[in-house]
Amino acid sequence: MRTLKVDHAHSMNNGIRFYSKRHKGYVCISTVDDEGIITTEWTTLKEQRNEKNRHDKISDIKKLLCILPFALFFAVGVAWIMSKDPTLGIRVWLIGQILILLSSFFISTTTDRKKDKNWLKFHSAEHMVLNAYRELKRVPSIDEISKYSRFSNYCGTNATTQMVVTFMLMFVATFISNPLYMMLGMLFANIIVLIFWQCGLLNFMQILTTQKPTEQELLVAIEGMRVWLEHEKKEKEKTGIRKFLQRLFQRAFN
Repeated sequence: MRTLKVDHAHSMNNGIRFYSKRHKGYVCISTVDDEGIITTEWTTLKEQRNEKNRHDKISDIKKLLCILPFALFFAVGVAWIMSKDPTLGIRVWLIGQILILLSSFFISTTTDRKKDKNWLKFHSAEHMVLNAYRELKRVPSIDEISKYSRFSNYCGTNATTQMVVTFMLMFVATFISNPLYMMLGMLFANIIVLIFWQCGLLNFMQILTTQKPTEQELLVAIEGMRVWLEHEKKEKEKTGIRKFLQRLFQRAFN
């Protein structure tokens, strides 16, 4: 049987969200309370919106407004340098992008680690249950899930890693004197990074965004995956019946 694909999952400070692929806008939320009781809920993202989410959006807007003047100053500076020396301007722009990405990543990661270490453990449990599911084609047991890596090729952390490594390789390519070869070198840099991503060589920054989970986090991940799969299979059955009726209807009138 073909494995049903998890679009993506998201770890929280007390559990994990598993987003539905077949039910757009639906999510399975698996959480644990202070007494160790695991609860799962199949709900919509709309119902999950609350005052905290609105507060977070306002906070993000404030951060953006603070960064905007520096970004404009940087853009003007790069434009001036490029008017004098295009190659130097490209190098400055690439270095600037690398520094911005790394500083943003380390600041947010440090803040998260100080705020709540449970999130790091649930993040690991999320990766482990998805890695196990992709290989076993089913929900893993507690003994099985413990054997899988807490790192994932599909982690959002890799987006930052991918951009940083790409910009670094592109920076190296700027030292090629021939403009055509320089552009080909930059293109080749992107291809190399994609190969690294497929081979799992971009997972190293997940050391900072994950932490070895306890049995509790793993059980939350397993239970969430189980409920998610139940709903996805139900939708598959509905889809199969719908397609059967459509074919039957077409044959009757053809």
